[in-house]
Amino acid sequence: MTGIIVRPAPGPTLLNAIAYAAMAVITLVSWNLLLDLTPSLGRDGGPAPIAPSATPDPTGAQSPRPTPTVTPTPTPTATPVVTPSPVVTPSPTPVPTPLPTPIVTPAPTPTSPPMAGYPLPGGIYLDILTAHRGYGDWAISLLDTVYMLPSGYYPGDLVDTGTAGLNGGYPIRAFVVPDLRAMVDAARAAGAPLAVVSAFRSHDQQVGTFNHWVSVAGYQQALRTSARPGHSEHQLGTTLDFTSAGGAAPWEYTDWATTPAGAWMRANAWRYGFVMSYPAGSYAQTGYDYEPWHYRYVGRELAAAIAASGLTPREFLWMSF
Repeated sequence: MTGIIVRPAPGPTLLNAIAYAAMAVITLVSWNLLLDLTPSLGRDGGPAPIAPSATPDPTGAQSPRPTPTVTPTPTPTATPVVTPSPVVTPSPTPVPTPLPTPIVTPAPTPTSPPMAGYPLPGGIYLDILTAHRGYGDWAISLLDTVYMLPSGYYPGDLVDTGTAGLNGGYPIRAFVVPDLRAMVDAARAAGAPLAVVSAFRSHDQQVGTFNHWVSVAGYQQALRTSARPGHSEHQLGTTLDFTSAGGAAPWEYTDWATTPAGAWMRANAWRYGFVMSYPAGSYAQTGYDYEPWHYRYVGRELAAAIAASGLTPREFLWMSF
């Protein structure tokens, strides 16, 4: 730095001039010191960054700054979640549900009389298929408290009782109609007109009929007055329950056989092929109480033979067929 020339001021103020000159020198020195220190300070008062030295490019082009190497941030490795192995609980040994022991019901087959004194079935109740159970065996099929028809027995030639001159609504096998009409006409001519209250009943219908009488009188009494399903002669399609035309149900009378219609039937029905299945006092032979309204058609020839024998129809069929 060049020196400063101080010229003395003219006049008496020489001392003041010297003082001003000294102050100027001090100020100048202070500024130089400050300028000497300034390059070493940064903007924020900290040490200034040192610029990297660069070798000049002889072509005059500016050397590119080196591309900084970027170290990739390591991908964090997920800590594996350790799933505990399931505890294997051994399956219990399956215990099979015991099946109920089937009750083996042997197919009913015709057999010899089940006890000494047979054919007296009063109080005996079995379920044995009758030997003569075809639709063509209608006249000789033995049915009682022991012998029965198959549940599927259902004649296919049923017609309405109205075709025989009776009140309608009840099925009957067609071949019965001619003799039935002749008997109805004869009874009417004799002043004993007839009506019908029951005819063919299927196995299923007999279930309802029997249960009805159980509800009315109890099981033991129902056994005496109503056939169990399969054992009813009504399933043949050749049996009818009669009453007096315009009258009550026949079982409502003290003894329907004492009415004009009932008395006429008891004396004359066999002439037209009909027999009373359960006569009075025959429980031991038939297994059923007296039913003077229950008549089964067996044809004129067989009916005449039964009437002449003095036997119940059930006894006659057992001994003859």
